[in-house]
Amino acid sequence: MRNRTISQLLFPVMFLLLLAGCNTIPVRPAAPVDPQAVHAARMFEQQRYEAAADLYLDLAQRAANDARNLYLLFAADSLIHDGQLDKAGSILQQLDATTLPRDQQFRHRLTRADLALGRRQPEEALDLLAAIPPSASNDEIIRFHTTRAAAFRERQDATRYITELITLDQLLPTDEERLQVQTEILSVLTRHSPQALKTLFPSPDATTRGWLELAGLLRDFPNAPGEIIAPYREWRDLYPDHPAVPDLLTSYYSRQQQQAPVEVNQIAVLLPLEGRYAAPARAIRDGLMSAWYNDPDEHRPRIKFYDSSNSEQIWPLLNQVADEGADIVIGPLSKQAVVQLARAGGLPLPVLALNQVSTDSVPPQNLYQYSLSPEDEARQVAVWAAYQGYREPALLYPSSSLGQRMATAFMETWRELGGGSMRSQAYDPASKDFSTPVARLVMSAQRKAQLEEQKKAREENMEYTLPPRGMDFIFAIGNKQQMRQIRPMLQFHFAEDLPVLSTSRAWDGRLRNDESFDLTGIILPEMPWMLDTDADNPLSRKNLEEYLARGERKYLRLLPMGIDAYQVLPHLGKLETAGLPPFKGNTGLLYLDDKRQLLRRMTWISLQAQPRILGITPPASAVSVLPAAPLNIDESATPAQR
Repeated sequence: MRNRTISQLLFPVMFLLLLAGCNTIPVRPAAPVDPQAVHAARMFEQQRYEAAADLYLDLAQRAANDARNLYLLFAADSLIHDGQLDKAGSILQQLDATTLPRDQQFRHRLTRADLALGRRQPEEALDLLAAIPPSASNDEIIRFHTTRAAAFRERQDATRYITELITLDQLLPTDEERLQVQTEILSVLTRHSPQALKTLFPSPDATTRGWLELAGLLRDFPNAPGEIIAPYREWRDLYPDHPAVPDLLTSYYSRQQQQAPVEVNQIAVLLPLEGRYAAPARAIRDGLMSAWYNDPDEHRPRIKFYDSSNSEQIWPLLNQVADEGADIVIGPLSKQAVVQLARAGGLPLPVLALNQVSTDSVPPQNLYQYSLSPEDEARQVAVWAAYQGYREPALLYPSSSLGQRMATAFMETWRELGGGSMRSQAYDPASKDFSTPVARLVMSAQRKAQLEEQKKAREENMEYTLPPRGMDFIFAIGNKQQMRQIRPMLQFHFAEDLPVLSTSRAWDGRLRNDESFDLTGIILPEMPWMLDTDADNPLSRKNLEEYLARGERKYLRLLPMGIDAYQVLPHLGKLETAGLPPFKGNTGLLYLDDKRQLLRRMTWISLQAQPRILGITPPASAVSVLPAAPLNIDESATPAQR
């Protein structure tokens, strides 16, 4: 369900006002409003959206056609607020919008736009809300601008987001609602430099200019609300008619204080000294301590390491570190230990676990989970491919447990983005010959015959158009050794024209001469630290990787994970606030999902002798898959594989 920081406050009131209007519910002129409809409106106002939807659906079953469609519209609206988007979409498809009263046609568009936004399709929402009809009520106009603002925020379009908020602010009826919007305006503006704001707003009107100058004042006094009083009065004299409400500065500084980094005085680090996790733990420790030593002396918290080799003793260990004065914990590393913490009702202090797990129970509020998840990389491949405009994937994956999990993560994300079925083919990772699965995936024999037909037609001066392939890119999952065989096989089997996407497992951070021919041109997500050759940065890869023991070079990417685990600690609370920018980490742009899992948006590269940087994974909410032609499905794959 998308976050409605602004609209959550407005929609229940707005809905009740619309429902109470004499033209909202089509009944006989002299008849009173149906008591069940009034009760449903109360359920909505109390944010009991599912109950409201049930009442409206019951009303729809008993109502005449015109009223039925109106109740269906209200039911769908309620379900959207409850996060039941698929059910709401199904109801809207049943609804004949042409029978709705004219004054409800616009409401139908507003509801569809909210559904599109919930499905992470901001462009569709904006297409639906291109204009306001002259008959729109003030409440509908408020909802119009609220939804457009949310869509522009999803698109990360700061200029239009602020413009919509400024318009919305002038429509809201109470200072309490306006204070929420105005605080957001200043919070966004103060995150941009003065030069960036000049670019974003080259010709501001008087109201916008006032907001820009007030944001400049707040940047000059970021932590000094007492010192800004005199400059604020001067600003007020320059803009006597500006809509800023009296409590705005108090609200702004209060919000900034809530989002400020938390002071950490003592860190407990739980890492194993023995067992299968001991070697990767040493790499994480080295990265963490590198970041600690790089901190100025006056900012360094105390740090103490504890042996967590025995995952069954994680609870006594956690209570021990709490008793010894730790503010926060980094670790444990093993899944078994993290599962125990995730199933707990509560924890004695905040924990940033260095692994991610799934449990049936809701994890404690102060448990954060961070890992370099291969499944998350597969999800980013889906997002990046959709962002690039690809529509027809072909998926090649190892039949191992990890390969199947990564394939599933990719397919699920692709469908969430609006994509359809895809060709898929598993291969035996222990095999030394990947020719057969590659040939099956790209339909090599069929393509060969088509190319021969094309060649023959050219020789006879006849026209011939190659049929669609049913795929426009290949996502090949494999490590470096596997990809060195897979990529040449793709070229051999007539798929040399298709882009090949993979994950960071496809290389180890550099291309040697004997690897370049096989791997050059593969596109993949990577952590920015792996590309950092800045000799002046003491935490860069160039300066740190030489300290790893030769036997630990395979854990190279865990060094920046240790750095990020240390540096992100004071910002975890801030990352829980919706709408704020991610933390710029060494492993990627870090953000928290609704399960408090610390996820990454990685840097995309094309493998070359010197990797070519293509961009950063965009937010999934800003991406969708364009409609594609029907695909040829690999019927030999199982439904789960497809």
